[in-house]
Amino acid sequence: MLAGLDAATTSGLALMAGGKIVRAEAFKATGETDAEIFSSFRRWFRATLRDNGVTNLAIEQPLVTDIRAPDTRKGAQPGETHNPVTMKTYLRLYGLRAHAIQIADALDIAWIEVHQSSWRKSFTGNGRATKDDTLALARRIVPGLKSKDAAEAIGIVWHLSGVLKQAAMARPDDLFAGRAA
Repeated sequence: MLAGLDAATTSGLALMAGGKIVRAEAFKATGETDAEIFSSFRRWFRATLRDNGVTNLAIEQPLVTDIRAPDTRKGAQPGETHNPVTMKTYLRLYGLRAHAIQIADALDIAWIEVHQSSWRKSFTGNGRATKDDTLALARRIVPGLKSKDAAEAIGIVWHLSGVLKQAAMARPDDLFAGRAA
């Protein structure tokens, strides 16, 4: 069983078996504090991986800290940029990442991290596809899907499946043998 995770306060998770999506959901961690949110996430994520016999996991890499966007705040100078993401958001995302990796390791699940442009490219054909583009394609796989978070997880597990297929096809003496997870 393969799993794809888009970790956030509302996390998307998709499970794939035999090339088919067997589960796609969004999970909103409960709690007011980081500790409560992390505990809620851990309970859900560990049980889901364990109960479904997940063997391989792909996790979307969290946002990088050097994001720059046009500054549209009051008083900003024309052409000025800033990072629109708060430190609290970064801490939460990287905390969830750390918990997901530790859980996978404790359950002996092979895992990789994948940049969002990489999985978007392999899933939609466009590394800059929007969440709406991803949802539209995911709905062709899971009709009636409503969650953008679950749709992104489908794209992530789709990418993982391709990475594993590519690794299985590599010859032992191939230049790229061992490069895929």
